[in-house]
Amino acid sequence: MIFNIVIVGAGVIGLSIARAIGERTNLSVLIIDKEDDFGRGISSRNSEVIHSGLYYEPNSLKAKYCTEGRELLYDYCKRHNVWTKQCGKLIVGSAHQISELEELFNNGLKNSIPDMKIIGKKEIESIESKIIADSAIYIGCTGIISTHELMSVFYSESQKSNHDYLFKSKVVGLKQLESGYIIDIENSLGDIEQVTSNWIINSAGLESDFIAELINKDFPKIKFVKGCYFKLSSKWKGAFKKLIYPLPDKEHGTLGIHLTLDQSGSVKLGPSAHWIEDKKENYKVDDDLIDLFYDEGKLYIKDLDKNDLSPDYSGIRPKIWDEKNSMPDFYINHEEEKGYPGLINLIGIESPGLTASLAIGNKIAEMIN
Repeated sequence: MIFNIVIVGAGVIGLSIARAIGERTNLSVLIIDKEDDFGRGISSRNSEVIHSGLYYEPNSLKAKYCTEGRELLYDYCKRHNVWTKQCGKLIVGSAHQISELEELFNNGLKNSIPDMKIIGKKEIESIESKIIADSAIYIGCTGIISTHELMSVFYSESQKSNHDYLFKSKVVGLKQLESGYIIDIENSLGDIEQVTSNWIINSAGLESDFIAELINKDFPKIKFVKGCYFKLSSKWKGAFKKLIYPLPDKEHGTLGIHLTLDQSGSVKLGPSAHWIEDKKENYKVDDDLIDLFYDEGKLYIKDLDKNDLSPDYSGIRPKIWDEKNSMPDFYINHEEEKGYPGLINLIGIESPGLTASLAIGNKIAEMIN
């Protein structure tokens, strides 16, 4: 079969790209995913936070697409009745961490983050009585979202554009033709099918470097970082109004074990951060991690008891491996200069990928159009 565009990966990024292409063009699109439905990978296993853009290097792709995507996302969700709550967030610190908080706050100013201020102990207590902190950054534009509702709307919009979906299927081969590409696909029965396409958009998440490597090994490599979540017991339901974050975990390039809320007001802590050297997908949550979560949580939650914690779920993020930088940028590139016109790689799309999804989708559609 022949398509104008093949998208590898039906997570929130692949779906957003398909939606944006459908809005702008009448091109034929095939979306391929190894799972049995859309959004079963990274996109369904995260904190569901709409990020401000505070953390990211000024002028980086993460900063650009997060700050653009945040406002696009709130507007899109309002128009399409996707549940969101702009609850705001506190990044908390003790007395000896005030200089780190100020450094992070100044980075937020460089990224033009709105509704942001540093507050002291009394104001923290007036906002969140169950939080322990000497100082905090208050960020009003942060929120939470129903990721599944968002992806369902993206999927519906894509289907209205007559896009084709192929689930339970893996891309196992890529070959460049004089014009376009031939793609080998292993279907659910183990048979190999072939399609040709002018454009290949690699948004395969945890397999994004593998897909890129099928045609050239000279693209970024990723490592897996597993993050587990523990939930707090029902007595904590409704106890917090804001998301509560510690300072970032620079060793693992994550935002630390933070406190987030869901649509019902239930509370969870996470994610932790554990390197997975063999790049195997394993989503089991080890009960023994309870000590880690309790030790981290009690640093900023008053009266937390270890018995309040129980294992919840886990996710894996694809992190571009860079020994010099624990928080590397997204890799989003049309590989024309490397000799592959029509190949667009999106590698290492971790947090804030959800927040950035609309902005990234729009950008990829512009590249094609």
